[in-house]
Amino acid sequence: MAATQKVRELRKKIALSCRIIGKMGVTKGAFGHVSARIPGTDRILIKSKGPNEAALEFASEKDIITIDLEGKVLEAGEGLDAPHETAMHLAVYKARPEIASVIHTHPDWVVILTACGKPLLPIYGAYNPPSMRLLLQGIPLYPRSVTIIDEELGKDFMRAMGDKKACLLLGHGMTTAGESVEDATLISLNLFELARMNYLAYAVGEPRQIPDEDIQEYQRRWEKGVRAKKSPSGEHSDWRYYARLLEK
Repeated sequence: MAATQKVRELRKKIALSCRIIGKMGVTKGAFGHVSARIPGTDRILIKSKGPNEAALEFASEKDIITIDLEGKVLEAGEGLDAPHETAMHLAVYKARPEIASVIHTHPDWVVILTACGKPLLPIYGAYNPPSMRLLLQGIPLYPRSVTIIDEELGKDFMRAMGDKKACLLLGHGMTTAGESVEDATLISLNLFELARMNYLAYAVGEPRQIPDEDIQEYQRRWEKGVRAKKSPSGEHSDWRYYARLLEK
């Protein structure tokens, strides 16, 4: 596939990710953004902001602009610019070359739980093993509630996120990082569900984590390897499911 075609496909994928997380309620309106590294380059595709932007739920290819690793806009339609929090995405890409996609969103559940000092707990296993695994791998909290708008704050944020797949931001939202747009999107959706279920549990009473023996059992299963959920083409079945939801 020609390089220009690959970039076009990546732009489509970013727009689709935006629509999925908007449709699923992970974020509202224009709050949040999805980005991806163009393989083999120092350029990034990112959901734009500006007077002509569309909300994530309605994002299309024209809403995705091109920037470099310093945040300079290289290609953008009229009325479109880089998000104020581009520095957060760039901080992740610069610190972690294995990361291909970064997503920042503002889930209600995360904002409320972090504002109230309520930690995420492993309250389920079989209900959604991927989100429990994400929690057990570690989900740090960035202890400030400011937008990450410059390199200094980006580095400060990365001191909290480190090498983890996700990081909560106090009274703000969450940021996820994956090896592909699909990967980062599914991490966002699983973390959203983990936060939602924790919120409901706290609302009912005092949530309890599942037995240690169950956690250890899942860890043994993960060490042995989990059932593949990717098709021969590399497409993840959960990604395909959420994409199909948009067609309903």
